[in-house]
Amino acid sequence: MKRIHKIIISALVIFFVVGCGQQQQRTANDIVTEYPENAKVVFENDYVKAVEFMLEPGDKLPLHKGGKRVVYALSDYKVKWTEGDETSEKEWQKGDAHWHDAIEHAIENIGDTIASYMVVMRKDALLPETGEYDLSRDASQLDSEHSKIIFDNEHVRLIGVTLGSGESQPKHEGIYRLIYSLSDYKIEYTYNETNTVESQMEKGYVHWHAPDRHSVKNIGDPPAHYLIFAFKK
Repeated sequence: MKRIHKIIISALVIFFVVGCGQQQQRTANDIVTEYPENAKVVFENDYVKAVEFMLEPGDKLPLHKGGKRVVYALSDYKVKWTEGDETSEKEWQKGDAHWHDAIEHAIENIGDTIASYMVVMRKDALLPETGEYDLSRDASQLDSEHSKIIFDNEHVRLIGVTLGSGESQPKHEGIYRLIYSLSDYKIEYTYNETNTVESQMEKGYVHWHAPDRHSVKNIGDPPAHYLIFAFKK
């Protein structure tokens, strides 16, 4: 009888260990819903989804799904990155950007700073045609004094813009794009030749633009610093 009890107990232990291993390998379907303290959706429409992530040192996100996406570092950080069966250490500096294809992955903050980064995922819906507008006359091409390309591939061009008080950009074009404010600022935005609006932006504010021709002027005191995620397809 004692032998039978030992066999049963051993079997239960094995079952528990295997079950724990399977649970650890479970893929989170919606990382934002399951880890709201680490991830927050800041914008979503038919074409893109923007999520801000913040991981304290030691924080982990288990295997989860990620679509095609561009990642922008909002802080300096170091992480352990797991993709498939491969694990590696990656280190990013504030202002770095990189691209990921759609793949399941896990991440752990192994540094001593908060890992803060913005992920903009491209959804499946096709973007409408841009008409006469294209990237050959965008901010990075016509105003290199205030704009620079941070990242560029076949999917997206990421541009950083900095306008001092009173500074402006000449007329230039933009395709479908997401704008992310890196500072508080106030601008005058003129589009379609004659339409002008004033907008007060707050740090972290995100909005979407359709293709147009426009100019921008900083009419506030603080420098205007923002990102343009221009999607090519």
